Amino acid sequence: MEERNEKVTMGYVEACNFIRQYMASSKKTQAQVARELDISPATLSGFLAGTYKAPHTVISKIEELVSISSQKKVAPKEPGYTETNISKNVTNAIRYSHLQGKISVVYGDAGIGKTMAFRNYLENNALAIGITISPTYSSITGVNEKLAEQLGVRERVSRKQTQEIVNKLKDSGRVVVIDEAQHLTVRALNHLRCIADESGVGICFIGNDEVYSKLKGTGRADFAQLFSRIGMRRQVLVSNITKQDVQSVFGGYVTEEDALELLYRICRTNYGMRGAVNVFINTAAVFEEITSPGLTKMMHEMNIG
Repeated sequence: MEERNEKVTMGYVEACNFIRQYMASSKKTQAQVARELDISPATLSGFLAGTYKAPHTVISKIEELVSISSQKKVAPKEPGYTETNISKNVTNAIRYSHLQGKISVVYGDAGIGKTMAFRNYLENNALAIGITISPTYSSITGVNEKLAEQLGVRERVSRKQTQEIVNKLKDSGRVVVIDEAQHLTVRALNHLRCIADESGVGICFIGNDEVYSKLKGTGRADFAQLFSRIGMRRQVLVSNITKQDVQSVFGGYVTEEDALELLYRICRTNYGMRGAVNVFINTAAVFEEITSPGLTKMMHEMNIG
């Protein structure tokens, strides 16, 4: 009994308290935390119970976890959603499809905030359904799988699944928003047009120039029916990013005019807003403040500009 009391030093108590608080705040299990500490669950269990014979070895690992956790708390974060010229175009297109039950398309340069605007609309509109397309889900089967998951459709037979998706969407007041839509095959795009026609739901396609090219086609009849359904088209480019946009995104963190000018210049290149955000985060992490010399040095290190 006396031997156990010797183990329960102040450092030991603090370590135990940290682990318990860490598990509660992160909602991680004891086994998950043990893996982070690179010890066995049995070792952590014994340590917390005060029965492990070499507590100092565990405490040293816990100290490392404390350090990492502290660094994560103060690490620079990506600026949150801010309304910009780009996001307004995306939001307006989605809202048009939502209110009018029509098809819209937003297309253009990568890394300028289309996806952030897409996510913001979903977060603030319970009736919006959003799916992100990757090459794996580019087909009719992939699209149906994504929509079925969102709508709670359990049917797996393709034709019946499509009909159930249509039934779920009909008179639902919903809108379907598809990000990275350039990955969709032409057959999948036409399939979605049919779903829109049958259900009356609006669909907004968001992607790069390729999605617009696919929708437009080359004058063939099978493309004409699809393209004629598009009620709103919005092209968004890095050249649409304004200095006011940069001020809105970074102004709460950056006060130096030269620094804001550098971030604006990055935004107007092929790196877009995403490139500026990455330079901003890396500069804050390395130099702990945002200045034009720090941004310039980071740009060189990242081979930007």
